[in-house]
Amino acid sequence: MLAFPPNNTSVQSLFKRWPRLGFVFSVAVCSTLIFVLSWSFPAEDARHPNAYPLSQVPDHVCDAPGSTVSSHHSPAASANTIPNIVHYVWMVKDPAAEFHLGFKIFITFYSSHLFFRPDRIYIHTDASRGTFEEAKANGDVWTKRVLAIPGVTPNFVTTPMVTSKGVEISRLEHRSDFVRLAALLEFGGIYLDMDAIPLRDVTDLRHSGFANVVGGNFALTVKGSGYITNGVMLAKPHSTMMKIFSKAADEFFDGGWVTSSVVLLTDLANRISAIPSEVLILQPNAFTPTSYELEDEKTIFKPHFQTPPQVASGELPQELPTGERGLSAATCQGALAWLKERERKGSVEDWEIDFSSSYVLHASDDYVERIWGWDQKIDLRYILARQSNFARAVYPAIRHAVKEGIIPQDEM
Repeated sequence: MLAFPPNNTSVQSLFKRWPRLGFVFSVAVCSTLIFVLSWSFPAEDARHPNAYPLSQVPDHVCDAPGSTVSSHHSPAASANTIPNIVHYVWMVKDPAAEFHLGFKIFITFYSSHLFFRPDRIYIHTDASRGTFEEAKANGDVWTKRVLAIPGVTPNFVTTPMVTSKGVEISRLEHRSDFVRLAALLEFGGIYLDMDAIPLRDVTDLRHSGFANVVGGNFALTVKGSGYITNGVMLAKPHSTMMKIFSKAADEFFDGGWVTSSVVLLTDLANRISAIPSEVLILQPNAFTPTSYELEDEKTIFKPHFQTPPQVASGELPQELPTGERGLSAATCQGALAWLKERERKGSVEDWEIDFSSSYVLHASDDYVERIWGWDQKIDLRYILARQSNFARAVYPAIRHAVKEGIIPQDEM
């Protein structure tokens, strides 16, 4: 207990009043922080387009010397070229049970086929060979369509059940973590989670000169910020980072949800990036432009019924809408025209998120059943209606599948 001198009334008075002073001080600090943060961060979600009206930029800026043409050259092949091989992992509880792949999995496989044009699409699985072949021949419609995509190749793996230190690997997700590392270490290429959907080509990333390419995780909260996703990873075979990552995952696995995956990868990638050309760490928008949280899943998946459905009477539009058209022009004029077109009233909805900087949309749907106001079905009609951000993002690939007859028009 603190003892005060009998005549030191001012000190005693100060400490007696401390609870009130502390409260006032806390309020003042919080108010200051709120004021500072309100000026430091934009009120609107930065992922929505047209924050700056670039239509006000005059066309003649493109006439300046040196800016007429932005010539694009294919990157030179290097020792760190990442193979154009896609990897998915599908672990099952019962290797002899039915092998089933749904519509959303078709979206990511077909998008990989369309945008990456890979040499091969591996599906690493511990399902039995007989179960796989039965699904390929007699499975449900979406399973057969997935397995019929050109280049899809099974790689039958042994289920990792225990680490070298004797720690049991009981969850399917953790077994998948180990299998994906083994695949990238042996083959190199592009690993994708089953809910990670390619939106455009990654050739520039594969030829970037880096042995590994990873990306940050988007998060709505500070708690989830700063991590690197292991749901999308690119690597050359036997890269230094993957060698260390694979061994460290085995060494430090303790059964924790992300101990030897996201947390370990974040620590390793940030530290090993000091080695020239070893790892390129991209901003979160590149691979995971949305978070795993309920509010973000609402933003991505919930339909905006005030926007009329975009496909009527079973007919697809002849051209892709402006928001889903990529920028192919290599000129300054073409780029500026594309930017201005996206700002034209009606070309992009007010609720629409701009995925222009995203190579992959890693869209978790863990909380979809908790999103009220719709039937919670992510099916063909949902995509073709284009009333949600998810539908608009993946629509080009599904439209292509319909145009090519992979998906019959009578299913629309």
